[in-house]
Amino acid sequence: MTRTLGVFGIGVLSFGILACSSSASPVAPSTTGGAAAGSAALTIVEIVLQPDGEFDVLQAAVTRAGLVEVLNGPGQYTVFAPTDMAFVKTLNVADEAAAIAAVNGLPVETLKDILLYHVTSGLQNSTSVLAASSYQMLNGDELTRADLTAAGIATTDLSASNGIVHVINSVLLPS
Repeated sequence: MTRTLGVFGIGVLSFGILACSSSASPVAPSTTGGAAAGSAALTIVEIVLQPDGEFDVLQAAVTRAGLVEVLNGPGQYTVFAPTDMAFVKTLNVADEAAAIAAVNGLPVETLKDILLYHVTSGLQNSTSVLAASSYQMLNGDELTRADLTAAGIATTDLSASNGIVHVINSVLLPS
C-alpha cells in the first residue's frame, strides 16, 4: 500500500498541484447555482455516472472499490470529485484510458482508502468548505483546507439528493 501511494505521490510531485484549467482559481471557485442540497433529483453516484466525460476515471474507481452503494445511499455526504484530467496528471499517464487501467491495477483496499479521502460526512457547501481549517474524511484521515485549495477547486455546490459535490483538479492522497 505504501509503495502504491508512493507512486501516486511521485506523480503528484512531478506534476505539481496544478489546476486543469487556467480559468479555475483554487481560492475563488465557480458555483453552479443549483438547487439546495437534498432537493436535487440525482444522487452523488448519479452525478458521477453522467455520460458527460468529466468523471469516467472516478466512475471506474468508485465501481471497482465497491463504493457505489455507500455513495448512493441515504446518508448525507460532501464529495470532492477529481476530474479525469486530475487522474491523468496524478498517475502520470497519457490519457483517460491509461488512467482507468492504472486505477484498475491498484489493490482494492488502496483504491478505497484514496476514494474515501475524498468524502466527508454531512453537507459542506462552498462557503463552509473554505471556512473550515480541516475536515475529517471517511477514510479516517484529516484533510486540511490548504491541501484542498491546493488541489484546485474547479466547480462547487453541485447539489445531490444525498449530499453535495465539489469538483477538484487534483487527486487527493491520504497520508
